[in-house]
Amino acid sequence: MKHMIMLLRTHHLCVVTALVSVVPLSSGEEERGSNNSAALSRVESAVAEQVVEVIRAKRAGTLIELLVKPGDVVSKDQMLGHLELVQAKLDLDMALANLEAKGTLNQMFWQYQALIVARKEAEDAVHKRTAPKSRLEYAIDMENWAKGQYEAQQDLKKIQKISFEHYQQEHECRLFRSSIDGLVTEVKVAVGQAVGIGAPVFTVSDNTPLSVLAKAAVATAAPSVKSGKLPPRPTPQK
Repeated sequence: MKHMIMLLRTHHLCVVTALVSVVPLSSGEEERGSNNSAALSRVESAVAEQVVEVIRAKRAGTLIELLVKPGDVVSKDQMLGHLELVQAKLDLDMALANLEAKGTLNQMFWQYQALIVARKEAEDAVHKRTAPKSRLEYAIDMENWAKGQYEAQQDLKKIQKISFEHYQQEHECRLFRSSIDGLVTEVKVAVGQAVGIGAPVFTVSDNTPLSVLAKAAVATAAPSVKSGKLPPRPTPQK
């Protein structure tokens, strides 16, 4: 892996050096030669600071699919491959279905609301002396019971939400995603191979466009416009 990265860096420097060297020289040769050296130094520094990310397995399993190969350019969060997903997807779908099922919750809510109305009617009847006090006591007990049932359903939905988030995370942990924009420089595992937790699976290096580095170097090496100096006109070849 280190050997591959060194080759890439050497290739970048060689190409940029070639691009810088073709800038025409004039009377300001020494000054621009100094600018060339400074530009090349900055390019060398940029290449030396190249970021290399190792994508490791967050769960143990078998690699089922590879979506990239060495040399592919990838963007941040792009999926590179995944472990087996059948059970994880089933658990996630069931958790989502439970979370979205709100029939019982709605039923408990409206039952609670109805018993609130019944309790108010009992209060009014007892106040008018058209009903015994025991009717109000019964209405209060029923309202409290319905309130408890409704609150229990609310608590159940909170638990189901936690369960859904858990299975969502478990599903995501079986996917390999690039942590940066860059270039896939190594794939360490083949399809069908078992992978342990923490095992390195992919290596991605940041993919700073060479053209940007080269343009920066050439621009620095070019004659200064402010100085009023222009490169000499090329002599026609006979």
